Amino acid sequence: MVDFQNILFPVALTDISPVVAPYVATVASRFGAKLHLLHVLRRFEWFFDAYVSQPSETDFKSIASDFEDQLLSRAKETLEVFKDKHLKGLDIVKSTVVSGTHYKRILDYVESEKIDLIVMGSGSPLQKAIFGSVADKVAKLSPVPVMLVKSN
Repeated sequence: MVDFQNILFPVALTDISPVVAPYVATVASRFGAKLHLLHVLRRFEWFFDAYVSQPSETDFKSIASDFEDQLLSRAKETLEVFKDKHLKGLDIVKSTVVSGTHYKRILDYVESEKIDLIVMGSGSPLQKAIFGSVADKVAKLSPVPVMLVKSN
């Protein structure tokens, strides 16, 4: 039998996350696994580079950096509230918020924390059409099994 010891739940902090949480709780409980929560924010600097035509204006870069710090702080608070509401009683070893490219940061985390299984939501068809699917990329590139939970 396969034994999962470290499970990663990439928490989107959208309406899909509460749908996925019971599946995460069930799998983690059945295996007695340690649970890792990861929320990834897109780097605000990406928007700055894409939409601000004069990159020499360092004031904008400073504003972008400050705003990203505020978003990271707020995301950490929101992740804690989510954890307390939806994952109470589980062995959560780490709750992490980072910024960057979603699928890359998830895969980096898998490697650095020796994750055995990823459980994540697949997103709505509209989200996939507009943004592409982080879940699809993770599932294709992951060195460990990925359990996808449909949002519908």
